[in-house]
Amino acid sequence: MASPASSAPESAPYSVLAVGYDLVMAHVDYAGWADHVERLFAAHDVAPARILELGCGTGSLALELQPRGPYAYRATDRAPVMIAVARRKAQAADAAVTFAEADFTNFRVPSPVDAVLLLYDGLNYATDPADLEALFGGVAAALRPGGVLIVDQSTPANSENNAAHFDDAGSEDGFAYERRSTYDPAERLHRTTFTLSVNGRTVTETHVQRAYTRAEVLDRLAATPLQVEGAYDGFSLAPATDTSERIHWVLRLPMA
Repeated sequence: MASPASSAPESAPYSVLAVGYDLVMAHVDYAGWADHVERLFAAHDVAPARILELGCGTGSLALELQPRGPYAYRATDRAPVMIAVARRKAQAADAAVTFAEADFTNFRVPSPVDAVLLLYDGLNYATDPADLEALFGGVAAALRPGGVLIVDQSTPANSENNAAHFDDAGSEDGFAYERRSTYDPAERLHRTTFTLSVNGRTVTETHVQRAYTRAEVLDRLAATPLQVEGAYDGFSLAPATDTSERIHWVLRLPMA
């Protein structure tokens, strides 16, 4: 007999998960992420007035970071249901964040910004390495001269060292999830399958990420106008190495 997980229909990534995304991400210290963003701003003499966040999810980082400036803050995600949840949260918090749907490999901004953010594995969702050049090219077009991109990546070391921690489950208010992950070190593809139950309806979603090495990201950056100012190990200001599990990059668009 087939299990409920195997027989459940497949939905597009985040089309159902969005409903319970904040439960799934309850372990994330968004205040800590915002602290690190501001630490990187300070380390690189960046005092942004206008920030664009790509891959914003349900807006948790935006709602934590925006009031600290306060910044003129625009946040985008390609999943419309995620943006809908983010807008409801912003309205409830009376937060001055503008949310819009956009794919981070193909986007435009109304006017240039001082800083672009793409955090918490967003880059890894660009599973085709050619998409990295599209991402970096779009960011270069969105930044004012002298502006910066802060982007993090999960590396193969993260997928290899932490496989035991990627599976979990939880439930709350009519929503339940079960997360199971596999990593193929040959392809360096990390596949996560969510079995999701919402008010008695069960579906699955499969999310795929590529675990890029530091060298691969550097190679793709070489074809773009962005210049590397820093590549940091995890949430520190220590230089990243080939054994880093997470790398935070600070990339700058040169002055004209």
